[in-house]
This record gives sequence, structure tokens and C-alpha cells, in this order.
Amino acid sequence: MERSRMPAPHLVNGLRRLVNDLSQTVPLPGHGLSGIPCSTTELISFQDDSVQYCGEPIEELMGRCSFEEVIWLLLNQKLPSEEQLADMEAVLVDAAVVDSSVVEMIERIPLGARPLDLFPLIISLLSFFDPAPHDQHQEATRSRVWRLFAQIPVMIAAGLGRPLVDGTVFRNPEHTTLSWAGRLLQCLRDVDRCPTPVEDEAMNSLMIAVCLTELRPSCFAARFSGSTVNHIASSLQSAATLFVAQLRNDPFEWSSRLLSGFTGPESVNQWWKGRQGQAMPFGFSGPSSDPRPGLLREICHRMLGSYDRIVLESSTCRLEKILEPMSLYPTTDWNAARLMTLLDIPSDRQSLVIAMARMAGWAAQSMEQQRSGVPLLPVLHYSYPASAELASDDFLSED
Repeated sequence: MERSRMPAPHLVNGLRRLVNDLSQTVPLPGHGLSGIPCSTTELISFQDDSVQYCGEPIEELMGRCSFEEVIWLLLNQKLPSEEQLADMEAVLVDAAVVDSSVVEMIERIPLGARPLDLFPLIISLLSFFDPAPHDQHQEATRSRVWRLFAQIPVMIAAGLGRPLVDGTVFRNPEHTTLSWAGRLLQCLRDVDRCPTPVEDEAMNSLMIAVCLTELRPSCFAARFSGSTVNHIASSLQSAATLFVAQLRNDPFEWSSRLLSGFTGPESVNQWWKGRQGQAMPFGFSGPSSDPRPGLLREICHRMLGSYDRIVLESSTCRLEKILEPMSLYPTTDWNAARLMTLLDIPSDRQSLVIAMARMAGWAAQSMEQQRSGVPLLPVLHYSYPASAELASDDFLSED
């Protein structure tokens, strides 16, 4: 019996419908994950003219808390007791020792390397020496974060050529009265003097102000990693790597060099005229109810005491006056660069301070996302070219 060369009609119709379905694209509002909430957060909230970290107003945190207490707040959603604070400070001192082999690796980095580029590398190197790498419980994760905060400044000091004694840089008696932020300031500066109490307090407030942001790429990287991988080091490495990549053209360095180059308010006027209407590339935005820029500005006003600082502050105030009629006002990042310049932190190391502060926020965001149980796995919608249907029709119609 001769078999027909044509497939059955119902099979042809079924294949046509299949090809047609595959060739259809689904219209989506927006792109990617736009408009899709990751989860909810209790880490930061905006109420009226106040910003709160875990329900604590930023004004109170910057006025009476140390950066160490704020790290504890973000990791535990409550401020520490006196006993917990004492234990935490002991960990920051005792754990501030790094194996000599790790120090040797970081000391071999070429001298021309950008200080910020050391940051993700340091996190990666230290993760290999974690005393409990397989313990992923929440308490073990918090302890791991504290050890990183203790050890990273030591690694930074080694990368900047600071002499270490017994694997640490914080055994000098002059450091005993400094906060953790003050000790970091001592590591980063080229001036050979211990930070004053005013400088210590200013550095501490600065790190509290910039430690927590949301909806920035590095924050999302921390959340994405935390939702898919149960290891805090992976989250911090992801966030740090993206942060460093985004700051390839470092806006903090640019701002600091700009402010340091002004010789007074008149030079600001000349510089602005030379821009011929170009907008400020960094550090100014429209009106905002965020109180952090104003709080940092008040601290900057209290940092006067030398001729250079008076010149810098007067120049900055003139630039703000020029931009105010355009409804452009300083942001937290701008005043952070301004304060770090007043603190004599070299311009190419200022973004490293921001990264160190943000690490507290990244760790808290990763842990919060993991607890939420919301996986941040995007759905990819495939589309096919319109010619696919025609090609299939031709194929199905062949003898």
C-alpha cells in the first residue's frame, strides 16, 4: 500500500500553531526587574525629614553612637548593650592580626595600583583564612563580618606601605583612645600624627552617614548574592567588585582634587565661568528631605582651625551659593568628599572609606534578603524573529 508523502492535516495545523506561539513576544511593562520589588526592608526608612536606620533616627546615631554600634545595629536590628559593645570592641582589637603570608601577597601589589582596587582583593584573600568557613549560621556570619572589619584596615595599611608589627598596625598606645573609624583614619593619612578627638568624632560620623544606601547596583549585588548563596563573603565580594568597577572614574577623587585646588572664593567664580554652562558632574541634586547632607555640612563647619581648611570651606560655600539658584544642593556624597578632604585623607583613598563604610550596609542587606526567602532570579522571555514562521511554513508545505 502506497504511503502518503504529506503529513496528516491535524499534525500540520498543530505544528503551525506551535511555531506561531513560539514566534510571539510577550509585551512587558518596563524592562528587566523594573517595578518588581525585591522584598521589604527594615534597615532604612524615610519619615518626614528624617532618615532612620532600623528605627533609630540618623541624627541620634551620628550624635551619640560609634560606627561600631551602628554596625551592630544593622546586623542585629537593635543597638548593643554595654556588655555586647565591650565584647565587640575586644574582637576588633584581638582579631586585627593578619597572617604574614596574606600580608606578603598584598605587599607585592604594584605600587601604581589604585588603593580602591585593593578592596575586593583583600576580602577574597581574607576569606581563605576564615577559621570557620563552613559555618553559615547567622551568628557565625556576624562574627565573620566583625573579623573582616578588624582585619581589612591592617591589609589596607600593608598595601599602602605602612610598617606592621606582629601582623598588625594597631598596637601603638596612641591608638587605644581612638574609635575604629579613628584608627582607619590614622591608616589612610600620610600625616604622621594621631587624629584629634574632633577628627576622630568627625570620621566616626562620616562613616555612619554613608554606610547605608538602597537601590544602588552594589546594594543589589549584595542582595542578589545573599538570596542565592549562603555565604557572606560571596555577597561582600560581589558588592565590592561592582562598587569598584563603577568608580573607575572616581567621583570622590575628582571632588577632592577640585576643592583642594581652589585658592579662595574668587577662584571658584573663575572655575565656574570656565565651565560655560556645563552642569556639575557629581555631588549636587534637587531638593531632598534627607538630613544627612546637612549634618555632614555642620561637622565640616566645626573642622576649621587652619588656614588651608578655612580656604577650602569658604570655597565650598561659594560653590554651593552659585548652584543654589539652579535648585542644586549638595548630596551626602559631596559633603562626604568635602569632610574627607578636611580630614587630610588623600583624594585617591577617599572612595576606600566609602567602601569600608558601605560594607556594613552590604552585609546587613545580604543577611536581610536571605532571611526574607525571596530569590532574586530573573525570568528571561525568549523571542524569535518574524522570519521563523515563514521558514516553517515553507518547510511544512514542501512535498
